[in-house]
Amino acid sequence: MMRTGYSFYAQDIGILVFSTTTPRIPGDAGNALSFRYPVCYQIVKGGFADLIDGSPEIRKNILDAVEKLKAKGISAVIGDCGLMSLYQQDMAEKLITAASSLCQIPLIWQLIGKKGKIGIITGHSKLLKETHLLQSGWVPEIPLVIQGMEEEAHFNEIIIKGGHALKPELMEQDVCRACQKLQAQDKDLRAVLIECSNLASFSRTVRDETGLPVFDLIGAADLIAHSVCPRRYDQT
Repeated sequence: MMRTGYSFYAQDIGILVFSTTTPRIPGDAGNALSFRYPVCYQIVKGGFADLIDGSPEIRKNILDAVEKLKAKGISAVIGDCGLMSLYQQDMAEKLITAASSLCQIPLIWQLIGKKGKIGIITGHSKLLKETHLLQSGWVPEIPLVIQGMEEEAHFNEIIIKGGHALKPELMEQDVCRACQKLQAQDKDLRAVLIECSNLASFSRTVRDETGLPVFDLIGAADLIAHSVCPRRYDQT
């Protein structure tokens, strides 16, 4: 039976975004072409800086945004900023949630046989704190190797400083350098997780550069999208 009582239909996945004007290219959760299904965006008051340490205000803003999506008939939600992981549990109490790609860490650990280490490419290594990881479901027994993008010139200009002249080829070069630095840190990596949603556009590049399985926010969105709207198979 079709659900009724809403102003629009056929959008199961909601995406929380901040009100920024940085360009968002396909592969980035802020670009609707990144998804193979309709999505619904909801702007959250605040910005990523509010999620470094968190506060009652930003928590309320995020949960209010989740409630607005729920009222529209949305079934599941993803967070566009990896640092939204601070409120994974709070959000998940309202709707099925991937507040950040980081919530996949326990699953990745299982998939790689609980051996080796998981590499994480993050927007800023000094801003991603243990609290963000713990709230995502990480436990200290899961070894991580973290590589930040803050020293990569084009990423810093566009994502951290909010520039508008995004050049995908330069961003891809930054990602390649980050992959090289990540692998230079540790030779026992068995998977890579992209924390920054802006970088999921280059997941294939990370795969080609490292040769490792790659996980990102789009993959997390696909997982929960399948959970709330699984494919119906013709049995005739």
